[in-house]
Amino acid sequence: MRLDIKSVFASLLVVALALYPIATYANALPIRHGSDIGTTGIADAWNLFGPTDPLALTLATTVSQEILCPGQQVAGANGDETNAGGCTGGVYLFLMQIRTTKTTPIVISVKNLVGFTFVDDPNNASNSTVGVIECDINNTVALCTTLGSGSASQFPAVTFTHSTDNTVVNIHIPADLPAYPKGTGTQGQGLTVFVQTKQSPAMPLAFPKLTGG
Repeated sequence: MRLDIKSVFASLLVVALALYPIATYANALPIRHGSDIGTTGIADAWNLFGPTDPLALTLATTVSQEILCPGQQVAGANGDETNAGGCTGGVYLFLMQIRTTKTTPIVISVKNLVGFTFVDDPNNASNSTVGVIECDINNTVALCTTLGSGSASQFPAVTFTHSTDNTVVNIHIPADLPAYPKGTGTQGQGLTVFVQTKQSPAMPLAFPKLTGG
């Protein structure tokens, strides 16, 4: 029986593509930039807390955290004694910078959220309550992701799910998270995601709990 060389080659190519691990990258993801939140020179008006040193979630995964007040609403910087220690208006932007040595997908859960409404809109990152933060030169204080080369030249296909009562957001991170370059100042290093809430009243601040990884 004669073999059709083209058919055999095509079959082998299909098998090779099926077996070869292909990294998954984001096609549509809400992306904010550091300077969307504020610039370095006025950090006291938007940077409420942090960034922290990386803390271990597991033996393989660490997370740094920071809390920001969008719109330059740090109460202390605005003379708002009623909400001292928090954000005037109650809008809080929680940043989590994630690094992991795991080569399999991971899920990190952000729990105990207060005043959270799930909005995932890649076309309007400023309106989204979940997404990622990319570094730029005008904000060297906030945690963010510095994009590099190769697999680190873009964000992975991170997805977000939430509980029905909106108290938990799950961050789904695909396998083989790239080793992103180190940023400038206190921008840190790693995949930086955000979760935004609006508390009423603004204080006391409900600080989320992180699990998983």
